[in-house]
Amino acid sequence: MGLLRIILALAVVISHSGGFFGLKSIGGLRAVQIFFIISGFYMSMILDKKYTGKGSYLLFLSNRFLRIYPVYWFILFLTIFISIISAIFTDNWFFISPYIEYFEVISVDTLIFQIITNIALFGQDISMFLGISTETGKMFFTHNYNLLEPRFNSFLLVPQAWSLGVELMFYMIAPWIVRRSAFLIFSIIIISISLRFFTYNFIGYSFNPWTNRFFPFELSLFLFGTISYRLYCSRLITMNLGKIFQIFIVLAYFSIIIFHQKSLEFDRFPNLFNWLLYCYTCLVLPILFEFSKHSNIDYRIGELSYPIYITHILIIFLLSPPLKRMNFSNFNGEVIVIVTIILAFFIVKYITNPIECIRQKRVLCRDTRCKLSTSPTRHRDLCKY
Repeated sequence: MGLLRIILALAVVISHSGGFFGLKSIGGLRAVQIFFIISGFYMSMILDKKYTGKGSYLLFLSNRFLRIYPVYWFILFLTIFISIISAIFTDNWFFISPYIEYFEVISVDTLIFQIITNIALFGQDISMFLGISTETGKMFFTHNYNLLEPRFNSFLLVPQAWSLGVELMFYMIAPWIVRRSAFLIFSIIIISISLRFFTYNFIGYSFNPWTNRFFPFELSLFLFGTISYRLYCSRLITMNLGKIFQIFIVLAYFSIIIFHQKSLEFDRFPNLFNWLLYCYTCLVLPILFEFSKHSNIDYRIGELSYPIYITHILIIFLLSPPLKRMNFSNFNGEVIVIVTIILAFFIVKYITNPIECIRQKRVLCRDTRCKLSTSPTRHRDLCKY
């Protein structure tokens, strides 16, 4: 599923950078929420096959942290470094500007919370539910961050990392949920979607951040991935549908993701298209995984998705102003996509791959002591995730 992951990551980049040769794709919000479904699929798989037995919970969490934090911290450090260099030579503090501008306003406890959140990732998803009082400098909860100044989320140095905060919340509870009965999982999905529907239609909170940053609502999407994994295990799709029909389903799905048109949506029911797409994703993932699970090329392509996602805002802020000055704004998206992919390649080579060796060794050492419960080939496939 590496090809899908990189297409989704690029969809986020394209949505933030203004397009790519005229393509708008499905947009950043939908791409991130499909990522949540994919994450639910993978976490359900590895918790079913890879992280089992005594000590598996801590091993699972620590390996997920090793997957996320080193790359994130590198981009965080790079952002701070570039901001300081920018301040020295241009008097522009870049991403640190909100801290400089409101330093005398922010209370100590608020500042500490912001620093910890930027380092630890936890809490970034609730940044848009918080405001800062300009009188006391204290934090307070708000239902609409758009009405406030300063915006609390403007203090995030890697702003797109809010989705990692949501991911981490799911990692913390996944081992206690994804192994449960289908009845319980469907019940949680129904409750989550019902809460979302009630909040949108009866309270009136049908806007960002309620649309994609409130974890109780997003939990249903992760569990869509769990249902998709169980569909894969049951072979209902991969065994009962012919290969030609499966290929058609996948190609149709990719065409919707890449060449999405507004005309496909339903004006009277604005969220209906989203949920149909998410259900379609659940049907496609078992086919995609079956096609690609032994492909090293697909895996390596997919490895670029996280670095692309976590670096693209920094690249946009660095390149958009000079491109505008040089009258290359029409090629803004194309240049940013290319540069982001190049940077992602080096991050994978020099950060992700060495860390992956450590992650795999930790699991192999545990499984050597416990004896492998899967075939060597299948175990190598699982080590990828």
